[in-house]
Amino acid sequence: MNATLTLNHQDQIALFYNEPLNFTPEWASIDINIGEIYIGGKDVESRTIKLEKIDKRIYPRVEKETKILMVLVAKTANREPLQTQFLPLTIPKQI
Repeated sequence: MNATLTLNHQDQIALFYNEPLNFTPEWASIDINIGEIYIGGKDVESRTIKLEKIDKRIYPRVEKETKILMVLVAKTANREPLQTQFLPLTIPKQI
């Protein structure tokens, strides 16, 4: 799976990914230090996705966000959006 974390044209934190999750996601958590996003669903359904690209200029913005726009895109050159959904977002912090 290819996945890119970015700001979209509406200035929202968005994750563009190109393979279905095969479950209904309910929340997300991003560890920007290791470049992974964890998507959780009901019960034990979950998936960890290694991020292909993170624009380091958006780090401060990501740390303040409480939601993320998930965008499933087609595996074509134009990456047409197939499905979108907002999820609650948490960011782990070290104490």
